[in-house]
Amino acid sequence: MNLAPLYICFPQYLIQQGLLALANNSGHFSEVKVFRHTSELKKWIGSHETETVILDYQNEDEGFVHELSRWIQTHPNLNVLVITDDVDSNRIRSVLKMGVSGFLTKSCSEAEILEAISAIKNGKTFYCNRVLKALVDEGNEFFELSEREKEVVKLIAAGNSSSEIADILSISIHTVNSHRKNILKKLKLKSPTELIIFAAEQGWVSLERR
Repeated sequence: MNLAPLYICFPQYLIQQGLLALANNSGHFSEVKVFRHTSELKKWIGSHETETVILDYQNEDEGFVHELSRWIQTHPNLNVLVITDDVDSNRIRSVLKMGVSGFLTKSCSEAEILEAISAIKNGKTFYCNRVLKALVDEGNEFFELSEREKEVVKLIAAGNSSSEIADILSISIHTVNSHRKNILKKLKLKSPTELIIFAAEQGWVSLERR
């Protein structure tokens, strides 16, 4: 399996170096580059087919918010892990709707950071316990889904692909994809990321990571 590069963008030296050490020890990446500012980072975005970025979102201005969204839209193989101290549920939701792969806070444990890095480099999503709790505590309007649709939502939120869900539920991939479309339509959602947020808000995603 070909390894992809990791870009770490953090202005704080201690956090930057801590992430660098964890990433190097993980053996998940072909190379690890460190940047202090996003103006340096953006020159490298898109230079490889698949890339992973870990960045401090809290210190960025609104202009960068739009730029980050554009990066994600134009580079489908770009995996972005955001780390911040801001656990405002509205702020979290706006960031996740961009399509970021992971969301951690600076109080996360080493185990959570390593699990997040492993998940997102494999194209999966990871949200730390504190982020999920912020979403669940806010609450959300209940939407009526069938029991089967709820099962599908939970399996999607757990990171399963359509083929994996089909195997687990003993149904066809076509049926799984039909469920996906119907669920998004019922909930008026646009993406799997928004669906994961919904599942967290309903308490269908366990706050305890395996």
